[in-house]
Amino acid sequence: MRRFFDSVGREFSTALSAAVAVSAALALGLAACAISPATGRPVFTGFMTTASELQIGRAENPKVLAAFGGAYPDAALQRYVSEVGARVARQSEREDLTYTFAVVNSPIVNALAIPGGYIYITRGMLALIDNEAELAGVLGHEVGHIAALHIAQQVGRQQALGLGLSVLGAVVQEPLILRGTGLAATLYLRSFSRQDEYEADMLGVRYTAGAGYDPRAMVRFLRTMKAYDDLQAKLTGRAPGSADVFSFLATHPTAVDRFERAMAEARAVPVAKPEVGRDRYLHQIDGLLYGEGASEGFIRDRSFVHPILKIRFRFPDGFQPFNTPGRVFAVGPGKSLIVFDGATSSSSPADYLTRQWARGVTLRDVKSVTINGLDAVTARTAVTTNRGPMEMMLAVIRADPAHVYRFRAEIPPALMASLAPEAERTIMSFTRLSDREAAAIKARRVRAVRVAKGETVEDLARKCDFERYPVEQFRVLNGLQPGERLTAGQLVKIVSN
Repeated sequence: MRRFFDSVGREFSTALSAAVAVSAALALGLAACAISPATGRPVFTGFMTTASELQIGRAENPKVLAAFGGAYPDAALQRYVSEVGARVARQSEREDLTYTFAVVNSPIVNALAIPGGYIYITRGMLALIDNEAELAGVLGHEVGHIAALHIAQQVGRQQALGLGLSVLGAVVQEPLILRGTGLAATLYLRSFSRQDEYEADMLGVRYTAGAGYDPRAMVRFLRTMKAYDDLQAKLTGRAPGSADVFSFLATHPTAVDRFERAMAEARAVPVAKPEVGRDRYLHQIDGLLYGEGASEGFIRDRSFVHPILKIRFRFPDGFQPFNTPGRVFAVGPGKSLIVFDGATSSSSPADYLTRQWARGVTLRDVKSVTINGLDAVTARTAVTTNRGPMEMMLAVIRADPAHVYRFRAEIPPALMASLAPEAERTIMSFTRLSDREAAAIKARRVRAVRVAKGETVEDLARKCDFERYPVEQFRVLNGLQPGERLTAGQLVKIVSN
């Protein structure tokens, strides 16, 4: 959690409502349309030109990099991804752009594009991709969004409505649960229409095949993504089929017929000797950071542990945890929310709560307590949020003479009987780690290993640092279907310290 103690202010929940009225943009007429060089159909771009796309891209590029943790610090991997991306992008119909590719240092599984030909892929997605052809397919899909003018269309609509040039908030609403979490990256993850997704699939397959890769790879990766999202739902207690807000399938919505249409496109563009490049790809990502880095702390199962700050606590079952720069939060039933962060203060926990954090708020049940040997204070209040009325549970824990830690739980009144004890257990689970315990917490990395003779999926899964469902996680990590077996000498991915 970078910049953990940077914020002191009161941050009760608010909402950002910035939906774009598409019909208003369309009313400006065909004069603001351009013909997509990739699909041949007219696209409303709000009078955007290539020059304005480039201007926006150059301005937004450093912001995107910052929002996603910066460029991943591996020059060789950056070159490799850029080379694959450039090979695919040469098939694009847009000759007015030079595409730029970057691996960003984020554990979420996603890829995105902004105006001007800037394309980003997270290290989290690289860990899930299984071969070079799949990488080409993902990058080709993003190239397709740019070539088909989908990105220009979104920003053009924004411009037409006088909302400024920034890509931030182009046609999305900041998810309510993320307001105040410090995750600006979510504003760049926009959702496309089904037609846009079909077109990007079609173009991605075309570009991948044109570059000499197996065009069926993207279809296989979409199936891997579906298996990954289903497993994440199982791990986090979400409803099956509900992609989380950061997921590739959430920002690139899928449908049952999308797989069939993508496969039909792949069959329509056969390649004489299609490249897959599995071993080459796995050697390139060997050693890739998996999940969070030590400076942000780690979410392991439902526990948050930070080896540098030497702290640990556990979220309740049924809550989906997220680790963001500056805060950790978890979303639970009925839009309930638990947020954990820190602040700079030398005041006592009680004075900090009543005179700074919740100043002017009517509090009840204010109690000075000790939580695992640390001075703390807890309280409750009622608030009205854009998610409706909430009962709020607050806790301030003295970290050291200059800092405090803070918990905020927001629970719908109807769920207080069931969720308040769970939130209280989370607060009371906060504890310090010993030096030995902190030293034992290591970042995880992707390792490429050869399957030994007689080794099974279960054997390799036991070598992975997965606390729950290790066999299922190993299969998804390697794109293996249920029942699919390994062969001696096969290169596979495991996750270990």
